[in-house]
Amino acid sequence: MSLATVSIPQRRVAPLRAFISLPRSLLAAIAVLVPFAVMAAIPSVLAPYSPSATIGTPLSGPSARYWLGTDEIGRDVLSRVIYSAQSDVVISLAATAIAFAVGSIVGIFLGYRGGVVDAAGTRVVDVMLAFPAIVLALFLIAIFGHGELVEIVAIAAVMMPSMARFARGTSLLLRNRAYIESSEILRASRAYVMRRHLLPNALRSLLVAASVLGASAVLISASLSYLGLGVTPPTPSWGTMLFNAFQNVFQAPLYGIAPGVFITVLAYGYMLLGRGLGDLQGRTGRQERAFRTSSMARV
Repeated sequence: MSLATVSIPQRRVAPLRAFISLPRSLLAAIAVLVPFAVMAAIPSVLAPYSPSATIGTPLSGPSARYWLGTDEIGRDVLSRVIYSAQSDVVISLAATAIAFAVGSIVGIFLGYRGGVVDAAGTRVVDVMLAFPAIVLALFLIAIFGHGELVEIVAIAAVMMPSMARFARGTSLLLRNRAYIESSEILRASRAYVMRRHLLPNALRSLLVAASVLGASAVLISASLSYLGLGVTPPTPSWGTMLFNAFQNVFQAPLYGIAPGVFITVLAYGYMLLGRGLGDLQGRTGRQERAFRTSSMARV
């Protein structure tokens, strides 16, 4: 009976201990990104007013009723900042996910395939990397029009070459490992080797790179919205709010602070996530090496 009463609390405490033992950078990333996820999931619960409701005097300063003031037509800035998370967070996540998936597959394939295919594919990636990211995104939006879906695809296409190049380098490091050569000796297909060996072993490094690209996705999305080529009004967006704030900087100098801070903090959260995943990967690698060393010593 006493054993049962002791074991139950230990089972409850074990996940908490494992969570607390995570790298500090990863805990900081969670602390930064979780509020944005909550804002994107339930903005109507957190926002005091509708983002499209004209309820106050235009360009009024912060007050007890409107904590961040009102915009150029009298809408509550705080409500619009909260609702903007719904579009900006979704766009950054979706674009990063597409760039991660396609770029990883292309890079792993090029690195493992080698030869003429690798050389030709690498040249194409280098040409795409030669264009500034925002210029390439503007080019794609000019062709296909603007909107949330086009913006997601354009940002993903901009970040895909960087992801592919990183994945190719990781594939080059892994393709000479013993387990890869063993699979080739057993006449395993290239698709099997990439699916069962290369991708799983490269996944942790690729996730670190994707987290860093998430910060770029936030900044590119905000830049496109600032230029009027991102989210279509009246859907709120931090970049659009910054543009409107710039137009009225002398009448309401505090208007642009909140969207600018939210953009910066979200991008920093993605950077912290990449650093945290890298620290976690390094810690796991050290633990695995220590385990192998101790196992060999016992043998």
